Amino acid sequence: MGLLNTAFEAVVDSDDTQSDGSSPSSTATPCPGRIAEAVPDGKGSKLVEAFRTHNKQITLCRTSDGKLYYYGEFSDRREKGIAMPAEKTNDGYVARNAPYKYVIQDGAVTIYESNRRIGQEKLTPEPSPR
Repeated sequence: MGLLNTAFEAVVDSDDTQSDGSSPSSTATPCPGRIAEAVPDGKGSKLVEAFRTHNKQITLCRTSDGKLYYYGEFSDRREKGIAMPAEKTNDGYVARNAPYKYVIQDGAVTIYESNRRIGQEKLTPEPSPR
């Protein structure tokens, strides 16, 4: 199941600063179309961050109503990816898909099953998924 079962939800601060510290902008990079289609209400969503591991792609996109979603997929797209809501933390992101939890921080994604660490993968930032 791994990274394919992850996503994020964030809240837009009342002063129009996004929960990731960025300001909303109409010039922000659009979320890639195929990913925006998989995100609930993803039309018009904006790319927040993108990462890759040795064989997976992780894309974070924010919808026009301020929700942040994580889209996980195999880099070779052998399976359809999964978009899920989660939340921004002080030092990264966390997503839950019981019994799994995915924590992105310090350049890695750590995967837990029922609160037991089952894996960790190094993340490389990407400008935008292919």
